Amino acid sequence: MLRLLALIAALGLSACGSTTFPMPYEPTGTVVGNRAPGPVAQMSEVTVTRRTGREDATWMGTIRGGYGNPLKAIHADRPIDQVVHAAFDSALQARGWRASQAPRVQASVEVTQFDANRYARQEATVALTLRLRDRTGRHILQESERVYNVTGSVLALDTGIFASSEELRGLMLRTMNEAIDKLLDRPSVAAALAGAS
Repeated sequence: MLRLLALIAALGLSACGSTTFPMPYEPTGTVVGNRAPGPVAQMSEVTVTRRTGREDATWMGTIRGGYGNPLKAIHADRPIDQVVHAAFDSALQARGWRASQAPRVQASVEVTQFDANRYARQEATVALTLRLRDRTGRHILQESERVYNVTGSVLALDTGIFASSEELRGLMLRTMNEAIDKLLDRPSVAAALAGAS
């Protein structure tokens, strides 16, 4: 009996912890490269104003037990502002909009929500605000996007210590990329880039 309790305690302790993952940009749909108006934009800054996760710059989400107690955390391999900056930079490049020098437009992003949780089902939310300024500093566009994704069943058996950190990270990555694609693929963004002098 004592051995059984020791085994259960060891399993419980080994289930707790955190895992670090890369978060590369991958288009969620077909992205047309070399789009008009061509390479005119450059990322300037990303600010993170999220409430959940503000204590840890790399935290992305938590797998929780039946009572909401945290069991496992997932972290990005670098701070969230750097993750989002690199993702937007790659997304601009994929569309042929990234200028390597002398950009006509500076793009900045505010991250107001970036978190994932797993109780029974997996949930991930990313909320971003994109701001574009021309080379004189004049504000030419502001657009916001919030993407919320849920997967799994409330009757799932792979919860708690059996839940996969990799699956939660996959959902978080898809949610981030979806939010970026939805923002950049709005006609208003292409129009603002084309109209910048």
